[in-house]
Amino acid sequence: MAMQTMQTEQQQQQRRKGSPEMDFFSEYGDANRYKIQEVIGKGSYGVVCSAIDQHTGDKVAIKKIHNIFEHLSDAARILREIKLLRLLRHPDIVEIKHIMLPPSRRDFKDIYVVFELMDTDLHQVIKANDDLTKEHHQFFLYQMLRALKYIHTVYVLQLMSIIVI
Repeated sequence: MAMQTMQTEQQQQQRRKGSPEMDFFSEYGDANRYKIQEVIGKGSYGVVCSAIDQHTGDKVAIKKIHNIFEHLSDAARILREIKLLRLLRHPDIVEIKHIMLPPSRRDFKDIYVVFELMDTDLHQVIKANDDLTKEHHQFFLYQMLRALKYIHTVYVLQLMSIIVI
């Protein structure tokens, strides 16, 4: 009996250590608000996980941007992107739902941005479908141009590139 209890406790500790939340969040205060489902993307700036917002029940995507202050130019670009996306409300532009703050300034090296969860991204749609028609491409371009027109109507100038998320 004691041996079974000891094994059960060890298994629970291993599960806690290996749980997606523990690996993903690292001590952020709002971490308990979200139930991580799975990693859905990785890139040069970080990792994206799908999650459930336990306050609202919404499915969200959480983007963890690693070492945000490693390069000043990257930090400035990321800040500009976040400030811009927080203000924009359009069906063809992904919405920022929440930005998670670190427990202290001293511990601020990663940033977590919570977005609405999209079914897929344009890259995956194009990659997975060899049979896309001219009309599909026209519709994708239409959506991007509609979003860009909206951005311009709210007086945001496109300086360097179009941000496609």
